[in-house]
Amino acid sequence: MRIEDMSIDQLLELNQYICQRIDELQEQETLQALSQLRVGLKVTFEGREGPVLGIVTKINRKSVIVLAEDGTKQYKVSPELLRPLRDVK
Repeated sequence: MRIEDMSIDQLLELNQYICQRIDELQEQETLQALSQLRVGLKVTFEGREGPVLGIVTKINRKSVIVLAEDGTKQYKVSPELLRPLRDVK
């Protein structure tokens, strides 16, 4: 069936299924990202003014609190945006 041939009711039902699937995929991404984080981990992410280095101070269900490396700012960040830093020795 072509989308042009669908009724409003059919389109609304299709939209509901699409939105539900998007939500499921986003939830999977969030859980995957959260599984790689822990309090005290050094991370980086792209802030409004460029790259930010910081330390994870709290992990919530859908967001992570990151304290900037210099201790001046605290950020509430989506876990998918964080990249763990590897210690260089």
